[in-house]
This record gives sequence, structure tokens and C-alpha cells, in this order.
Amino acid sequence: MRQITHEQLLTLAHYDPETGIFTRLADGYVMGKPDRKGYLLTWLKDWRFRSHRLAWFYMTGTWPTQEIDHINGNTSDNRWINLRECSHQQNNHNQPIRRNNKSGVKGVHLNRRGKWQVQVCLNYKIHHGGAYERLEDAERVARDLRERLHGEFANHG
Repeated sequence: MRQITHEQLLTLAHYDPETGIFTRLADGYVMGKPDRKGYLLTWLKDWRFRSHRLAWFYMTGTWPTQEIDHINGNTSDNRWINLRECSHQQNNHNQPIRRNNKSGVKGVHLNRRGKWQVQVCLNYKIHHGGAYERLEDAERVARDLRERLHGEFANHG
């Protein structure tokens, strides 16, 4: 697993929970470089960490047992109020609308009959919300269905 203790971390770096920024104590260097997905990576000694997981460890003294979700969806925003531990499935619920979405509404697509179809996934099962003439009606139903199925992890956009 990890080769750094909480005590070592506290002697090597400072985490500001208000800004989400790590600085190296030795010289004040601001740590964290984005990877290709936008997650900040931090190096301490010879170890590389995702900064959001390191922030969790810094603040709680324990490594997260699950995933760390960025509540606002910004993977480089590691402020403490923007981080929460969650399951992989919950983390997936908090994803934004996909780039290839053509309706502009998460969970809504145009079906073969020319109606706006609502579908929301939970536990690898598709929950159907019906088909609607108006996109606005489908959007309302999709939002309600997401909130019911995904709870606090529902992301509408």
C-alpha cells in the first residue's frame, strides 16, 4: 500500500483546506501537476499521489477506503468542502453530461418514434422514465428520476 505515514506527510507538506493547495514545507513550492484527466498529482519523496486522496489522508489521518468524489465535478478543485468519500457507483452518478449527448439533457435521447426518451441507470439497470413530445417534460422527469435514484450524488449537467 502507501509507504508514507501521516506523521511523515505533516513534516513534508502543508495542505490548505480552504484552497485545496499543497505546498512543500522545505521551500514553499506549490505542489500538484495535472494528469491527462485533470486530476492533480503530487510527488513526495519517491511516491506519487493523487492530490485529492492525499488531502483526505492529510485531513483525516487515514487513507480513503473507497473513491474520493469532487462534488462540483472539477477534478483539480481539491478544497476540503469539495471532497467526499464514496463508492465507485456514487462517483459515476456525479458525472457531467457526456460530450456525445445530442439532446443537451442528461439521460434524455430522441427515440425512433421522434419522442424524447428518459433513461437513468442505477446498479447497471436502466430505469425508464417514459417518452415525451416536449424536451422540457423529459428533462423534468429525468431530473426527478436522477434525484430519486442517485440522491445526493445526482448530477444534472
